[in-house]
Amino acid sequence: MKGIAAGKPGEVLVFDFPSPEPGAGDLIVKPLACGICSTDVKMASRGSGGKIEYALGHELAAEIVTVSEGEKRWEVGQKIVAAPYLPCGACYYCQHGQPTLCKNLFSVFLSPGGLAELVKIPRDLAARGTFLIPDAMPVDIAALAEPFGCVIKGVEDVGLKTGDSVLIIGDGPMGVIAAAVSRYHGASLVMVAGMTPHRLAVVEKHYADVVINVGQSDLRSEVDKHTHGRGADIVMSAVSSAEALSNAIDCVRPGGWVNAFAGVPDGTTISLDLKKLHYQQYFMTGSFGVGPNHLVKALNMFASGRVNVAPVISAHFPFAQAIKAVAYARDRAGLKAMVTFQ
Repeated sequence: MKGIAAGKPGEVLVFDFPSPEPGAGDLIVKPLACGICSTDVKMASRGSGGKIEYALGHELAAEIVTVSEGEKRWEVGQKIVAAPYLPCGACYYCQHGQPTLCKNLFSVFLSPGGLAELVKIPRDLAARGTFLIPDAMPVDIAALAEPFGCVIKGVEDVGLKTGDSVLIIGDGPMGVIAAAVSRYHGASLVMVAGMTPHRLAVVEKHYADVVINVGQSDLRSEVDKHTHGRGADIVMSAVSSAEALSNAIDCVRPGGWVNAFAGVPDGTTISLDLKKLHYQQYFMTGSFGVGPNHLVKALNMFASGRVNVAPVISAHFPFAQAIKAVAYARDRAGLKAMVTFQ
């Protein structure tokens, strides 16, 4: 069967993967929609190391085509979303409500990946990390459950409350999603800082109260203008750079929260003013990944109709043009690229 994979560094290609065979409790699904993530772009940039084992794509909405004999929960024809990986549920971190710190997090995963003609969902993932799509929900919206779930986890990590002011540094897909999720969770002021006019236009129209083009305005001055000089209650750094995180710290109010949400390369460091940390008593955390419960929360968010999430998707590509979808994401041409299989 055909799948989209990383080849040589910088290369994305069509690869012939073995068709998956179900074991006891496994599901075989036919993808209906799969979002392109910055992780896919990074994997393509690094390359496969000379041995192609996995397809790109993990933001998956799909239809069940094969269930194991004796399976009672799932039926052929049901439409589902699936988590890309699964915490074990039994280790110290899982038992303490920190599933993405699970040391076995990547032991169970979608095979070979979401950008393939067929995908196997292993038994445990089918049992604990796979969820029905509501009948009225478009499959491309449902495929957003994974990235929205990541952000829902992020706002939970900083304890976002109704009435909080939130600054998101970054106008890429995850920054825009962070604005939508912050609004859904009751933020009274949502500010988004970035440098890309067409992205800022989308977020200003649909999700943010204030947009700040950092190429034209001083970030801290603009934040002060809207927070009575205090700084934001919560600042999420959704740009993969040390500078963005340093700016986030500069813009948080005393006693507020900073979330290093975007992943950064190995060895990335910042200078930290410990006197400021001590006397201003702000908090810092990072947020990585998604747990199965966050996918459920994302689906519930979509079903509520309280936030229009469709504008996050700026382009659709048929599976035959999936390589172009990865290039679209790599070139930051819009926001979320969505590959569809119908």
